Amino acid sequence: MADTSPIWDNASGTAGGAHFGSALQEAAQAQGVDTAALARAAEIDDAMLRAVFEGNARLTISALARLARELRLRPIEFLQKLGFLSLEVYAAGLDPLYFLPEGPIRYDARIYMREINPRHAVPEADMTRRNPTLSALGADSLLDDLGKLEIELAYLLRAATQQMGGTL
Repeated sequence: MADTSPIWDNASGTAGGAHFGSALQEAAQAQGVDTAALARAAEIDDAMLRAVFEGNARLTISALARLARELRLRPIEFLQKLGFLSLEVYAAGLDPLYFLPEGPIRYDARIYMREINPRHAVPEADMTRRNPTLSALGADSLLDDLGKLEIELAYLLRAATQQMGGTL
């Protein structure tokens, strides 16, 4: 039987499912992070991490931020590698530049992606600077780096699920 649970459920604020678990395991292997270090980073026990890998447990945004930090992945790259922002989600109607405001900023970014950088992966460093909220968050001096990462992930997931009807 196929796993029908959403990778991100905005109502519960959790990520999980079989696809997420296997993508997380692959990302950890690709980055050379062992499961014990990954569990410690997410502040969960090994049994919980195994349950996440199997698709039987879900993680909060705080755990996701810690995982992204341990895997040394920027937020959009993390969301793409773990399947939140997959080609299937884009095909279902999510604009790859959903986090940019409508108007000239999004228009210019679309030209950049189409003509200068024609890949499906969003060039994160170039694109997130164009979002005024994410720029202000990066400049905030009150939050530590983990807090900024957590808020950025929450922002990106919330904006995506708004456009996709509450789940990814």
